[in-house]
Amino acid sequence: MDFDQAIAVANATLQAHCDRPLSDLEVELLRGAWQQLTYEEIATASGYSLNYLQRDFGPRFWKLLSEAYGRKVSKVNARAVLLKGVGSEERGSGGVKGESTLTPHHPITPSPHNPTTPYPLPPTPPLHHPITPLASLPPDEPPRLVGRQAEWAMLLQWGTGLGQPGASDLTRPVLLLTGEPGIGKTCLLEAFCAVARSHQAQVLWGSSFAAEMMRPYGTWIDVLRSLPLTTSAGLPPELGFLLPELGQPAQALPDPSHLFDAVVQLLDGLARQAPLLLVLDDIQWLDEASSALLHYAIRVLRPLPVWVACTARSAELAANSAVAHVLRSLRREQRLQSLEIQPLDAAQIADLIDGSETHSPASAAQVFADSGGNPLLALEIARSRGQNQANSAHTLDALIGDRLEQLDEPTRELLPWLAALGRSFQPDTVARVADCSMGQLLAGIEQLEQQSIIRPRTALAVAGPQPTAGYDFAHGILRQVVYRQISPPRRQLIHRQIAQRLHHHTPDDETLASDIAYHAGLGGDPALAVAAAVMAAERSLKLFAYGEALQQAQQGLAHAQVLDRPAQILAQTQLLRVSALAGFSSESAAQLEIEAQQLMQAAKLLGLTDAEAGALEILLILQFEGNNYRKVHQHSLRAAEVGRLASPVTTARMLAYSGACLAEIGRDMARAEALLLEAQSLASRAGIEHCDIASGLGSVHRHCGRYDQARLHFQRAWRMAQTQRDHWRESTCLSYLAMTELESGALDAALPYCDEMAAVAENMPEDSSAAAIAQALAAVAHYQLETPTAAPELALAIAALEEADAKRMLAYVLMQVAEMDLRCDRGDLALSRAELALANAQIINHPSEIAQSWAIVVQGAIATGNIPRALTEFDALHQSIDLYELNLPAKTAVTLALEQIQPYRSQPNH
Repeated sequence: MDFDQAIAVANATLQAHCDRPLSDLEVELLRGAWQQLTYEEIATASGYSLNYLQRDFGPRFWKLLSEAYGRKVSKVNARAVLLKGVGSEERGSGGVKGESTLTPHHPITPSPHNPTTPYPLPPTPPLHHPITPLASLPPDEPPRLVGRQAEWAMLLQWGTGLGQPGASDLTRPVLLLTGEPGIGKTCLLEAFCAVARSHQAQVLWGSSFAAEMMRPYGTWIDVLRSLPLTTSAGLPPELGFLLPELGQPAQALPDPSHLFDAVVQLLDGLARQAPLLLVLDDIQWLDEASSALLHYAIRVLRPLPVWVACTARSAELAANSAVAHVLRSLRREQRLQSLEIQPLDAAQIADLIDGSETHSPASAAQVFADSGGNPLLALEIARSRGQNQANSAHTLDALIGDRLEQLDEPTRELLPWLAALGRSFQPDTVARVADCSMGQLLAGIEQLEQQSIIRPRTALAVAGPQPTAGYDFAHGILRQVVYRQISPPRRQLIHRQIAQRLHHHTPDDETLASDIAYHAGLGGDPALAVAAAVMAAERSLKLFAYGEALQQAQQGLAHAQVLDRPAQILAQTQLLRVSALAGFSSESAAQLEIEAQQLMQAAKLLGLTDAEAGALEILLILQFEGNNYRKVHQHSLRAAEVGRLASPVTTARMLAYSGACLAEIGRDMARAEALLLEAQSLASRAGIEHCDIASGLGSVHRHCGRYDQARLHFQRAWRMAQTQRDHWRESTCLSYLAMTELESGALDAALPYCDEMAAVAENMPEDSSAAAIAQALAAVAHYQLETPTAAPELALAIAALEEADAKRMLAYVLMQVAEMDLRCDRGDLALSRAELALANAQIINHPSEIAQSWAIVVQGAIATGNIPRALTEFDALHQSIDLYELNLPAKTAVTLALEQIQPYRSQPNH
């Protein structure tokens, strides 16, 4: 059975489920799973970033495929699922089924009221249904689009249904207008938006800017701010991460799907009220996070009356790999309609000049020759000649420069500040950064509006008492020309003042951090650039914009090179920590470890304890993610030692993290408890809480068999994780609570925690092992309660753990049921399960689980009458363990094995 056959069946299955074929990237992901490649290898082969594949695209695709197949599909089991699908297809019909033989499923979308609760959409309409034209505009009726009649007709045809509430068409493509700057892409869509609004459609508009490609979700922030949201009531709270005026959520996002779902839910709700037109301008400058959200929104909103139109500069589009991948996927799915806007011909240029305010006696043929048919350039040439300016100035920069010379001196002095801000501006912000009175500013704005150099933008009425008017240049080229005309020294001074003023007035505003870093970098203020880059990168991590976080970290590291050595080391530590948390390949992990070791040594020599502690934290992250528990142990002890010399907040964090790491790996538990209690005392004095403290103390008490205390600490950690909406920690705490109840003998009490954990697992990525762990712990409880269906349930649970590669939990489950098998005189079964448990425990190198499973092997050998093996295994076990370091279940198992083996050890032949 080959991959092509399997992918054909998968394609048909997905087509039946959501009426679309597999995209290029989805095929590549399945190919990688088929070949058992790692995410890192798939990322290298496909050209996508590792973070995007592993943390964003992959989980969403496996969830979609699971819905299509009606069973859980992940990268681990995708090959088996595909093979099974091929087999069933061949048995059923001798080949790949067509759509007519498959039962269709309606896609689901997140509920507007709950980001994690899906609900079915209304039945989708037929693919070919009667259509009503959007509008019937006479050729001479506004908007007056010279030479664009064919493009306008195509737009109207594409927009069919925008005037019909409830209209939907699954065949409707995404529209992409491309062309050179000034060719009229934006003008066409602005006119189309006006017609759409007149037909009661809703219009949302967002623009991208070259200077803001590292500003996560910048375009989507524009989109959301084009909505007249006068209150945050009823809106998903996650939107506060993009729109701080809604009120910043108290806790960080647990995963990017929450943010994606929050935006899509808002659009979903709008589209159910009236048809929705979403326009994204200049997507060649779209940031990576915005690109991923765009692809997700297009896919999820497809069954709804949502029209998506984009513009892009042809020459610059290919340079943006994230956008290029989205477009390639849409093109592969035949969901992209591209329209290249061509230059006007000579007659059209003559008509344009004749009908414009810049009409002049200039020869239309000469204007056409000089402009090359570019409408914006033609109008500027005609304007300059109409004002008796030098005919030699035929470049756009020179023409616009001549036009700006007509402004009065105060207004010309204002322009560089507006251009340097790099995006839409608000009068109060300009007045603050440019040392300009509001009266002077308003006079300048009035003149700039009269000269059509700037124009008002949609009022921002988001959860505020009064709408805030914003302005932008009438065309991006105007902004670029103004900016290029600023001399480099003055440009640097302007950027520096913007950065310093923004920082002075809003020092703790994370949403402005990337802007401040950008301006400080261009303004020659490396210290401020680095500090803002750290804040911006950490905010990007909270928003799961890992690509942007890495770019911000890299820029911050570049600026840090010119700082004095102590400041440089601290900054490098903070930014490398971001790089570690944003994700790393095996190759980059080795380089990060080298750099962290070097920073740790340099910080130690200079007595920079905060930096040394930060470098140790990087090493802990790297080793813990790599399952190198021996080094985790070493680094945890060192981090605790160094942390005590750092600032109180850093000390509390490092002690908590170190103690929790030691408790998690089951080593040096007395030290772990002391560290956690010290962290608890410091945190209490500082008025802060750490989930690691409660969870770590729970692990210490459970290790020692103090189950009542362990339960209280785990429950407290669980509540903190719930408050922080940290699904990973929540599921971990629930698993610990379930295991605590199993070990204490309260089997019935373990089951509710398993149910809670299964519910939490639904909100986690598809490749998470949380669901398999919840299923397995429930199966252990049922097996020990001897329920009728326990045995097949346990077999399924063990298979799920093996599929998820959850070795530690697999060892735990096998030990629990093996002990039950021994009590029920199933010696052979107990021995085989204990052997498998020991193999997994040795891989993860957890001392207590190695000892407990090994002791059960000894007991199993005795139960099956294999006394020589029991003696050999016990001797090996006895030589490799420190009984004092073991947890209570392991000590109990070793003691019982010793009692059972002792009579045989005392015999003369043994």
